[in-house]
Amino acid sequence: MKLSRLLVAFAFSAAAVPAAAQLRLDLNIPENRLRVLDGDSLVRTYRVSVGTPGHDTPDGSFTVERAEWNPSWRPPADREWARGKEFMPPGPNNPMGRVKLFFMPLYYIHGTPDSASIGQPASHGCVRMRNRDVVELARLLHEHAQPTVAPAEIDGILRRSSTTRWSSFRAPVPLVIRYDPVVVENDEVRVYPDFYNRSRIHTEGVIQALLAAGYEANSIDRAQIRALLQRARQARGPVTAKLADAFTGLRRATGTVDR
Repeated sequence: MKLSRLLVAFAFSAAAVPAAAQLRLDLNIPENRLRVLDGDSLVRTYRVSVGTPGHDTPDGSFTVERAEWNPSWRPPADREWARGKEFMPPGPNNPMGRVKLFFMPLYYIHGTPDSASIGQPASHGCVRMRNRDVVELARLLHEHAQPTVAPAEIDGILRRSSTTRWSSFRAPVPLVIRYDPVVVENDEVRVYPDFYNRSRIHTEGVIQALLAAGYEANSIDRAQIRALLQRARQARGPVTAKLADAFTGLRRATGTVDR
């Protein structure tokens, strides 16, 4: 009898523990795009600004573990670009915007009052978002990541815009930051500028992107890839082409599905 009660109590306590967050974030630096996924399902896509050349946004695997609502901004003492800048308390003109999300020391996903900079390299390494977008993203994280601040409290926190509030995530959200200037998606190929000069735009890079998207290796024509890359070298911005137009004879591998 005692054993039965123990088993029931254990089952109840296990059920009471929230499931681990399924939400994950994926950012591709050359695209200036941040995607929010729930498992393999796309939830949101946001335009962002990444670091300018020389202030590269770091790539790799990270986790978003806490948020700071209504942040202040203190110029980093050891950065040349911050010389002469002054401390700014929370408010509408704060460079950190309405909320910042921590993914590594001194690097954040954060809001900005400078919405015109979104969609191009513009920061000193952090990931900038429009204030309305980063607030929406932070709300999504607070719904999934077992936060120490309840989602219902966020409206009140935002109304008190001069008061800073911190929130930790008991289920940190995975963040992958990639540097992939060649993207194959939705029956299109897109080639973005290699603004960090990492020599990532080349024939083999396009082949790998096509293979990863599920196309047969023996249907890929290198001459057609070279023609696409020639267009990309002459363009000042991204080059987008329908796969059917750029690559005649391209075939999907058996058993793959469209992304």
